[in-house]
Amino acid sequence: MGYAAIIFDLDNTLLNFELCERQAILGALEACGIYLDLHGINETTFIQVYETYNSKYWKQRETFSPGELIEMSYGSTLAQLDIKTNQISNLSQSFWHIFNHSAVMEPDVNEVLTVLARNYRLAVITNGFVSAQLPRMQAAGIDHFFEEIVVSEAIGFAKPSPEIFHHALSKLDLTPAEVLYVGDSLTHDYAGAMQVNIDFCYYNRRNQNLIQEVQPKFIISELLKLVTLFN
Repeated sequence: MGYAAIIFDLDNTLLNFELCERQAILGALEACGIYLDLHGINETTFIQVYETYNSKYWKQRETFSPGELIEMSYGSTLAQLDIKTNQISNLSQSFWHIFNHSAVMEPDVNEVLTVLARNYRLAVITNGFVSAQLPRMQAAGIDHFFEEIVVSEAIGFAKPSPEIFHHALSKLDLTPAEVLYVGDSLTHDYAGAMQVNIDFCYYNRRNQNLIQEVQPKFIISELLKLVTLFN
């Protein structure tokens, strides 16, 4: 197929975002001495409420800093669950520290990258903040595999914007035909890759059914399949 480089998404492709976030949400509560069982609340309920607010607030990430957004998420969650505390600022700081050092990877990531790096140039295109994405890759010990790591905050464009893909191609000095992009999101990864005519490999980690209009070049349910496809 003649690819010179394979570019990966980060969250829920190489790193398991949900588990990293869960560690940070609950770890920050523990670090600040807030114990859910004393309030008759289980972890699942707290996380569900937190994520509802978090998804809403993070749409304002161009207006607020990560720390402010996390404070807003904790503040609204604790208020709804009637948990009173003066630790909102400390919760935000603890969350950010734990999250940026969380290194829960998807299965077989190290093996896959080790094998692919022998024959392909590797890179990452990820939405998010530089202060989060790079330390998390370092904590996971995978940053050294990648020639380029393109983070949306750093260049001012986020997936599925074609600009972030063009930026990566420019840094690699490659054409779209020479690149394969691997990601888990049809909304951000597939849509973005299609706009710039980059072949897309859909990491269908939850075995979701696709509508007929969505036709990735490749579909895998586990990353290890990349080794058999491209080695």
